[in-house]
Order: sequence, then C-alpha cells, then structure tokens
Amino acid sequence: PLWFKYVKGPFERYQYEHTVSHLRGYGLMFDDRHNTNDPVIERAIELLPPDLMIGRYRRIMRSVELNYRKTHLPVEYQNYDPMIPYLAPFMEEAKFQMQEEQELLRFNPWDRRLYSGNTTGMGETTPHSAFTAW
Repeated sequence: PLWFKYVKGPFERYQYEHTVSHLRGYGLMFDDRHNTNDPVIERAIELLPPDLMIGRYRRIMRSVELNYRKTHLPVEYQNYDPMIPYLAPFMEEAKFQMQEEQELLRFNPWDRRLYSGNTTGMGETTPHSAFTAW
C-alpha cells in the first residue's frame, strides 16, 4: 500500500536513524535509556556482571557530562551499533525470578497487598490491616 511505502515506512526509518544518531552522539546504548524505576529493569541491572554494570554507569555519566557541556562525542568514537541489546537476557531472567517469587508468595494479581504473610513488608505487624500496595 502507498501509505506504508510513502508515509509510515519513511517516517519509521527517520525515527530509527534519528534515535541511532542521538545515541551515538552521546555514546549511549539503547538499553541505557530504560526506566530504572521499573522493577524488571531494576532487577536486571542487579543481575548484570560487574564489567557491563561499570560500562553502563560510565556511559550514562559521560552522556550527562556531554549534555551538560552541550557537546557530542568526536566522530571517531561514534562508529558503533547502539541497538545491540545487552540487557535483554538479564531482563528475561529478572522476569522469571519475579514470577517465581510471586508464585512462592502465592501472589494473586487481584491481591492489593504486597505479601500474603503476616506483614505487608512495610513494617506493619497486624495480619489483615488496611495497608495496601496502592
């Protein structure tokens, strides 16, 4: 169809190239842009080996510094593929771990409490209090 050939396809290609050039300009990988407040991403970052974790931290700090100075990396350092997913296997492992924890805690998606034990995990000791996770 003409819509995909002349509108959607070129727009998606432009968006992809723009994202790649932005990531290369600051020396980031695509997985560095994930929201670290997401529980799966947080667990995946904890599962990273030290060399990947240090590299991720250094890339983020370098990009913050470059953004602060309103500059970009030199062109000779921008020759890499930022779309290689280094965090993906750790995200899958984090999902499996979280699912296993929820099954062990007999977590039901309809439950609003954090845990099904005597405490909610927030320092409360009464078993059926009104303290909820929401």
